[in-house]
Amino acid sequence: MSDVQRLRHRPGRAGPAIGVGLLLLAAGVFLVWISTTRLLSEAWPRFLQDSRDWLTALTWNGPEMWGAGAAACLLGLILTLAAVVPGAFNALPLNAPGGDPDAPEQPGEREIVMTRRGAARLASARCAAIDGVGSVTATATATRIHLIVETPLHKTSQLRARVVGEVREQLAVAGLEPLPKVTATVRSRS
Repeated sequence: MSDVQRLRHRPGRAGPAIGVGLLLLAAGVFLVWISTTRLLSEAWPRFLQDSRDWLTALTWNGPEMWGAGAAACLLGLILTLAAVVPGAFNALPLNAPGGDPDAPEQPGEREIVMTRRGAARLASARCAAIDGVGSVTATATATRIHLIVETPLHKTSQLRARVVGEVREQLAVAGLEPLPKVTATVRSRS
């Protein structure tokens, strides 16, 4: 057994961070608006009267406060776990040039990977070089690459087979291991 840890890429956390940031921004704007309204008119807005009455009746050791505290702790735990737990592996492993894919990994050996975006760009560039392809867009996951090809040709079945075959060959030459499944949708521009 080797002591080398396998490379693990974390997925981007921008989406959840933006979502939580927007919720906190909305809460801050609401609190500033409520405070400004209270300071200027010396009264709380009418729609808050029922909530204010309910809040003044609460005690610190009441069941409502325990529930609110438990909910806040649970939300904090979920957000902490989302920040700390690594996500799924999102890069495609490559064989080292001249390397044996079945050989055990040696200590200190480096792992070589290609991003999904890089694999999609490689597939797109190879596909664009094929005769009959007008334009191409590619998307990639860890196990699949899908190409959307537009062509001026009317018969697309032969072009689809040629695109899939040549892109698979290019990915194999690049050293992707395991080779992702390549699929193509070919659309005629006519």
